[in-house]
Amino acid sequence: MLWLLIFLSAAAATPPHSSDEVLATVDGVAIHRSDLLQTLDARTKQAYLDALDDLHDLEHSAARDYAGRAAIEREAKETHVPAGAIYDRIVADDYAHFDPNLRNRIEQQRERIFTAERQSLDELIQKRLLEQAARAKGMTVEELNRSLANQAPPVTKADLDFIKAYEASKQQASESAPPGDARLASAIRAARVEQAREALIADVRAHAAIASNLAPPRVVLSTANAPLVGSPSAPVHIVVFTDFECPYCKESEATLKRIAQQYGNRVAFYFRNYPLPNHLYAMPSAIAAVCAAEQGRYLPYHDLLFEHQDELKSAAYDAWAEMAGLDRAKFDACRASAEAKKQVESDIREGVAAGVAGTPTFFVNGRAVRDDATLRAVVAEEIAAERH
Repeated sequence: MLWLLIFLSAAAATPPHSSDEVLATVDGVAIHRSDLLQTLDARTKQAYLDALDDLHDLEHSAARDYAGRAAIEREAKETHVPAGAIYDRIVADDYAHFDPNLRNRIEQQRERIFTAERQSLDELIQKRLLEQAARAKGMTVEELNRSLANQAPPVTKADLDFIKAYEASKQQASESAPPGDARLASAIRAARVEQAREALIADVRAHAAIASNLAPPRVVLSTANAPLVGSPSAPVHIVVFTDFECPYCKESEATLKRIAQQYGNRVAFYFRNYPLPNHLYAMPSAIAAVCAAEQGRYLPYHDLLFEHQDELKSAAYDAWAEMAGLDRAKFDACRASAEAKKQVESDIREGVAAGVAGTPTFFVNGRAVRDDATLRAVVAEEIAAERH
């Protein structure tokens, strides 16, 4: 069995621009930040470095906004500590008190940087796995690639006909000349070689012990007053920022239900409101949901709001309240009060500070997720980490 040990360090371990920073080791061979940068083309590399600079500037700007430039400079002068170190300390110690809008920009930037780093590291790991496979066969990587190419089955007329039919059926924005048979055959052959290469890497990976410590950015979120579905002692907490007028939020409900069915009491869902300003009926719907939660009937009312999403313009909030088993008088009094709207506004502020830019947005144990496929993958990762 091939034992591959990969240790990935957290991004904050060393200064972000240090080319000697060890991001990973594979069988004792280090992958430095300089290795990561070499995988990027010149334009992407510059964009990545600019992103790191932007994050640094955003964090220091937020620290100045919170503590004041004069106070920071005075402390640096009095303590003979570099101002940069004081900025970093303020970011580490007082981040929760920063302006929510500045935190929103910081969190989104951190997420973008982590995604880029993880993708590049995954590519480097794939490369190392392919090198391992080649060595096991006594070949170079180039020789292994040629061997895979030679083993690929020939492209048949049926293959060409299928691709032609596929190309003809695609809805394209503009007319383009159909590719010739030679070009199609080359593309099919290249795809087959890539499939064989991926299968080989997957086989090596299946016999490898891989441990990843690349720390994703995590946001600390308050769940006070947030409706809970599941047990608060569940190892995986999913905070859902939703908008009842958002069609994508409605679509994501099926994914949330599948996750609940698959993992049972290992996951807990906390629901927060994030009505978008361009959705006219999202705010009153959110207020109604808060009032349903006040009576412990959030989930059935939540389901009714999504079920009747197309009717929100003339929403029958009272009728749905009866369907959800709510006390009508208490429900109406809650909707008429200012407290329910204050709760929604508190949710919005919390979402802004956490980096929410649209709906739905999920936070899985603090990890920001913005689509259903990634949500399923991240939940699986957190469940697996909890088992270990």
